[in-house]
Amino acid sequence: MRIPTRTLVTACVLSVALLAAGCAGAGVKQTRVGDLVFLQAVGERGPGPFTDSAATGPAASESPRIGAKMSAGELAAPLRAARTVSGATPGLYRGTPRVARCDVERHIRYLAADPARADAFAGVVGVRRAALPAYLRGLTPVVLGADTRVTNHAYQGRRADDYQAVLQAGTAVLVDDRGLPRVRCVCGNPLAPPAPTRGGASARGTPWPGYRPNKVIVVSPAPRAVTSLTLVDSGHRTWTERRTGHDVGRDRVVAPPAQATISPSPTPRTNPERTAPPTPAAPPAARAPGAPGTPRAHGTSSAAGVPGVPGGSEAPGLPAADGA
Repeated sequence: MRIPTRTLVTACVLSVALLAAGCAGAGVKQTRVGDLVFLQAVGERGPGPFTDSAATGPAASESPRIGAKMSAGELAAPLRAARTVSGATPGLYRGTPRVARCDVERHIRYLAADPARADAFAGVVGVRRAALPAYLRGLTPVVLGADTRVTNHAYQGRRADDYQAVLQAGTAVLVDDRGLPRVRCVCGNPLAPPAPTRGGASARGTPWPGYRPNKVIVVSPAPRAVTSLTLVDSGHRTWTERRTGHDVGRDRVVAPPAQATISPSPTPRTNPERTAPPTPAAPPAARAPGAPGTPRAHGTSSAAGVPGVPGGSEAPGLPAADGA
């Protein structure tokens, strides 16, 4: 029996719709608004990981501890233009003195063992395969302090497929000398700044406690290359100056930066990897924090409203510092 052409077309459309709905995995169903952005929790490796995990230490969320359940309206809220924060902003990233949450040498070994993956990775970051070890050793291990929009990449069919994602605060990443996230440590995926979305964007995936669409940020490159980043460890109430590069042995505990309106909140925890004693809060240092830089492609270039970032609004207590 011949099946009418209209029936075939309808079946194809339904199949495509079902595939699109299922590709993000289990989680909240959200209204489709423009492009899809996938929510990725701290320990979620996602589709097509480039390598095994190079993240070290216990996984811990940096998301604000909000106990109240989200309403259906909040869950379905589309992602709008995110606040843009300079990658050099003090307190944007978290870190414990002399503790790296990402093993750069392990990641180098993973890529060296698979030339095809290494070539795909090198193509995303814009270097030759032979230059990957030097490139990766030049990146700095940090922990995201806020839910952050990025372009992620899955390894599929011997190539890198890009997709838009929100990484949960607490995710261990490697950042470059402009403060931009470049590698996600739990899956080895190369990262890039988020792409502009057509007609807005809606999130798909399982939201974590504390996820709010209007709290997601975008990191913009610092106006110039920096030699260090100022990290905050809310669990131990310390600020750390971390020199750019993979060697965290040069970390130095410093005074809170000037104009830091939110101080690290004490969070009881036991950390066997702790290598530096806690220091009490000191008077503001004389130096000014890094200012939000340009470009301003995604919303206003400001840290306002970002918990734990200088100039941000008050939040229900800063989250813990360690992540994976």
